[in-house]
Amino acid sequence: MRTHTTTTRMIDPVCGMEVDPSTAAAETCHEGVRVFFCAEECRDAFIANPARFTKSKPKGVWRRFLARMEKATGGRPMKCH
Repeated sequence: MRTHTTTTRMIDPVCGMEVDPSTAAAETCHEGVRVFFCAEECRDAFIANPARFTKSKPKGVWRRFLARMEKATGGRPMKCH
């Protein structure tokens, strides 16, 4: 019998790397949310300027187009012919 285990993966806000919270190299708490990092250097960069990594980035024309296409196609690639 197989047991299905699910591992929650978090994204390091500094470098974008996936991090397993149980094996994260560093963590901190920002505005009541635990944030996990792949390295202590990433945590230090985050602590020095958290607004740089938590502020949402405005979508440009291309990103808006891609978001609409993903929504319209359900994430499936488009077929040309």
